[in-house]
Amino acid sequence: MHRSSAVVYIRSGRLGGVERGLAKIAGKPMIEYVLDALPDDVEDLIIAVENGGDAEAYLEVADRYFAQVVSSGKLSEGARKFVEFAVNSVRGDRVVILPGDAPLITKDFASFLLECSRKFTAVLPRTPARRTTYLMASYRTAPFREALAAHPEADMEEVVRRVGKAIHLSSISLRIFDEKLGMFFRISSVQDLRKAEKIIRIRRKRKSIETL
Repeated sequence: MHRSSAVVYIRSGRLGGVERGLAKIAGKPMIEYVLDALPDDVEDLIIAVENGGDAEAYLEVADRYFAQVVSSGKLSEGARKFVEFAVNSVRGDRVVILPGDAPLITKDFASFLLECSRKFTAVLPRTPARRTTYLMASYRTAPFREALAAHPEADMEEVVRRVGKAIHLSSISLRIFDEKLGMFFRISSVQDLRKAEKIIRIRRKRKSIETL
C-alpha cells in the first residue's frame, strides 16, 4: 500500500468569538491555511478537534476539503497520546501531522515532511530552542502502531528510539522553506491573528510581483 494521510489538529477554545480554527485571517478561516498547505498526494484527511471543542463547527470546512472530523483526546495528555491516536485513525502507510493554528506553514514544508517519510520512519523538526516537535511531523504508520502498542509506558522519545531510522531536522535546515521559520508561529490571541495576516499579505504581494 502506498497511501498518504494527514491529520490536522486544533485545540479546543474560542478566539475572536468563534471556534479557534475558524478565526479569520485575511478573510479566511485559520485552519484552511494549513489544509491548503497539505501535499497534493494526501488521500485520507482527518481534522482532529480536541475534546471540549465544537467538532460540528468544522463540518462545513471538512466538506470542502473532503475531510473527516473527529474528536481527539486532550492535547495536554502529551504528544505520545496524540501520535497514537493519529497513526491508529488513518488508512495510509504514511501520515503527516500538522497543527491547525499554524497558518504560516507552507506547502513546500509540509510536502517535504511527507516525502521524507518514504525513507525514514519519522521526520521530526526541531524548534530554534532545539526541542523536537512530535506534533508537526510525519510518520510511517505501521512501525509506530506496533511500537506504541508494545510499549504503552514509553514516551515519544523512547518510542522513536525503539522504532529507529528517524531523522531530526534542525531549525537551521528548515530555513530553506521559510527564512523566518514561520511554521513554528502558533496563534493564541487576536494579536497573533493580526500579525499572521500582515505576514500573509506580504507573502501574497511578493508572490504577485514574482509572477509579473
